[in-house]
Amino acid sequence: MSEKASTGRASAPDFSQEAMEQIFFWARDRVASAVAGTPKPDARALGELGERRVLGAFVSVKKRGALRSCMGYMFDGCLFGEALDSAAVSAALHDPRFPALDVSEFYDLDLEVWALGAMREIEERGDARRDAFEIGVDGLQIQCRGRRGLLLPSVPVELGWDKDRFLEGLCDKAGLARGSWRSDEARLFAFRGESYKKPFVWEVSRNPALSQAVAAARESIATQRQRTTFSLSPNLFQWHAPSTSRSEPRDLSSETRPSAVAGMFYPGTGAEQGRALDEFEATAGGEERESVAAALVPHAGWVYSGRLASRTLGRAQGRDTIVVFAPKHRREGANFAVSPHGKWDYRGGAIANDLEFANAFCAALPEFQQDAVAHRSEHSIEVELPILARHFPGSKVVGALIGSSSREELHGFARRFAAFLKDRDARGLSRPLFVISSDMNHYANEETTRALDQMATDAMETLDPDRLYEVVRKNRISMCGVLPAYFVLSTLRELGELTRATKVGYATSGEASGDYERVVGYAGYLFN
Repeated sequence: MSEKASTGRASAPDFSQEAMEQIFFWARDRVASAVAGTPKPDARALGELGERRVLGAFVSVKKRGALRSCMGYMFDGCLFGEALDSAAVSAALHDPRFPALDVSEFYDLDLEVWALGAMREIEERGDARRDAFEIGVDGLQIQCRGRRGLLLPSVPVELGWDKDRFLEGLCDKAGLARGSWRSDEARLFAFRGESYKKPFVWEVSRNPALSQAVAAARESIATQRQRTTFSLSPNLFQWHAPSTSRSEPRDLSSETRPSAVAGMFYPGTGAEQGRALDEFEATAGGEERESVAAALVPHAGWVYSGRLASRTLGRAQGRDTIVVFAPKHRREGANFAVSPHGKWDYRGGAIANDLEFANAFCAALPEFQQDAVAHRSEHSIEVELPILARHFPGSKVVGALIGSSSREELHGFARRFAAFLKDRDARGLSRPLFVISSDMNHYANEETTRALDQMATDAMETLDPDRLYEVVRKNRISMCGVLPAYFVLSTLRELGELTRATKVGYATSGEASGDYERVVGYAGYLFN
């Protein structure tokens, strides 16, 4: 969610049902266009509705009754058209809890659109705050100790919550201890809005060109899936999709790869990032750094996994170059893709790419291509950048995405990569630190997720990459970075440098969101 603190007043949306229907259709087509990669619908179709000043907009997507995505944009007095556009694209592609929507899902989805207004700060203190809002009418936002959480007015109604449970759920969403809503440190806000909900495809789109594009994309994806043989669980398709396109070769060494998910997966400004990182470090326990060959860290939104990622990387000693191997979540771009840009932007600064290492790597393993398309929307490396910059100032970062592959292919890559590193060692060139970017199991309940992740981490601790691969495959564990993990650990094994796995921590998204029915697991490990 892209969200800014608001203390002023926004005019109530006061949209009619007819207006909300018009808004729904535009948002539905905007979500579809973002997923299908087609031109976005004309903003003029919103008419004067798009020019209204509001508090913000949210787009919520459910699949067969379960939450599939929910993202919004809030800034007191923003233009509704701009807020709706941002919310729709974010819900389609950038909810940090879920993979991007897929065209094949459209007929299983329900879409709800919110126009928000009339935010006010609740001045009451302590228990009196529970009497300052109405269930089913007011949504709530809490801000406390650098954390923020928001729940829409519909949430307590859908979940059958009373006021106390609503307030506790709000604390859960912000990653705060339950009861924090009573604290004088916490600022509590109430807001109201209008909503409209329908099945995603409840009639043919009013945009014929978009309907044709969506139909063509559905047919293409269906054909592609029929032709693709997967070496892992089908649940992993969304993370290990084959290449569909790549950028035209051109020199990007003097250009910067722009941030794609700042303000969504992690704070959007340097000041906000700094405050979050300060808080992460303050709770890390002052653990000593150690020389390690590799680290495994999660790449979800910081509210869910940033603390664990920072704590894990904060335990490692820095090196001149850091190479992040990450899963390829999207179909676009080369299947094995190294960033060709000279720098990485993360809104709080920029990190240099080690182009000398990137060029040499791609020459040694030509299956890896320097490709900007694969990296332009990918979050699995970008989420780590501000954390890497904090813990390893001055280090350069190479980013490599690994798409669909077999174990045999990756094992061959690892042997060649190990030989490449040995040659560099012999020439006196420094060895990089390897970072594996991976979340653990996705979207089971808390108990099941922890059990499955325990199987995967137990296998990881055997220091046998094949064991990890087999356990993940056999038990259908949707560990999205299992292929990057297999590649890096196999490389270290080839080098004779995989001797110890140290578990730094484990967490699930439920600990931050309060939703324990559909969670993602996160692990932090160091290897040497």
